[in-house]
Amino acid sequence: MKRNALLVGTFVIGALALVVFAIVSLGGGDPFQQRLRAVIYFHGSVSGLYVGAPVTFRGVPVGQVESIGVEFEQGSLAPRIPVRVRLQTDAIRVAEPGRDRSLALPELIRRGLRARLVAQSFVTGQKFIDLDFLPDQPARMIGRGREPEIPAVADRFGALIEQVAELPLRETVADLRNTLQALQTTLATAERTLQSSSGEIAATAQETRRMLAQAGRTLQELQASAQATLGSVTRLADSTRETVQDARPELQQGLRSAREAAEAARVAMTRVQELTATGTPLRADLDAAVRDLSQAARGLREWSELLQEQPNAVIFGSDR
Repeated sequence: MKRNALLVGTFVIGALALVVFAIVSLGGGDPFQQRLRAVIYFHGSVSGLYVGAPVTFRGVPVGQVESIGVEFEQGSLAPRIPVRVRLQTDAIRVAEPGRDRSLALPELIRRGLRARLVAQSFVTGQKFIDLDFLPDQPARMIGRGREPEIPAVADRFGALIEQVAELPLRETVADLRNTLQALQTTLATAERTLQSSSGEIAATAQETRRMLAQAGRTLQELQASAQATLGSVTRLADSTRETVQDARPELQQGLRSAREAAEAARVAMTRVQELTATGTPLRADLDAAVRDLSQAARGLREWSELLQEQPNAVIFGSDR
């Protein structure tokens, strides 16, 4: 009887040990692996972060989230969210020649180790904690030093998300809805206008087709007329060319006669110039004749004046 009880007790203890080992294994941990607990304080929202979320270093799993809480400062009641994580101490090691050694967490923090929230899935909104060396980011330590603290930095897209959250999305959506309604009204009006004007458009198109057909016929008639005119011009040109060819001997004879007449006129003008030149006998005779004519004209003028004054001077004479 005692032996059976001992066997039952041993079996129960072994079963409990197996259950504990299975729970720890399914939780993603190794029961024989040494772990380091640390805390990260976040001031903003940690929506999407959950207990059991992975903690990574540049994508390499190094731990997981153990708990998420809320704390308030005593004076200002400013909220802060402590997130406690469990880190695998042998996940990050310093490689030295001949051996590896684990690096203490304070030394990592002093060298720029920082933590930030990263979106794990944009569909589900889940987040995890990613560790990285960011020595340019200041280390804001909030804890009392009771447990190692990893400084938190803002998410890369946190400022952008906050700005998007501050946008008046509701008003924008309302304006967009009103714009779409106005656009639908405009489209409906345009559709009714098109339907009402479809008849006029069809009539205009028919009239346009008729005018185009008439214009085509007119162009054909003009083309025929132009071809006839071109034929007439061609025949006239041919006739003119034949006439010119027929009259070419007479034209040549006329040109020769004109050249001879011009030469004769030039010779006559030369002779006239020679006869009327200064010092020639003909020029002297012409000058004497001109003087005699002048004297005769003067005598006739005096005689006419005398007759006007004394008409009886022809009978009785004059005292002049």
